Amino acid sequence: NANEYALPYSTMGLASTSLDDLRPALEVWERGGRQAVELTVKEKEKLGGKGDREHFHWLAEAKDISRLLEIHKRIRRLVRAEAAKLG
Repeated sequence: NANEYALPYSTMGLASTSLDDLRPALEVWERGGRQAVELTVKEKEKLGGKGDREHFHWLAEAKDISRLLEIHKRIRRLVRAEAAKLG
């Protein structure tokens, strides 16, 4: 859940309310490194996110990230609201 300062410099992004959604990228990294992660992220990006989860983005060649920033901002807001409930 990157902000406007980090996202433009990122290789990939994941906007999600669950850190567990990062698992597929980590698993393919172990087997095939960056190239495997790129293929996985691009595949998941085509499928699109599911509600508040699994919004993957390959950012290495991204030109206009304004739509992606809005997704990350929305998810970050949700995560912060849940964290605030914990006190």
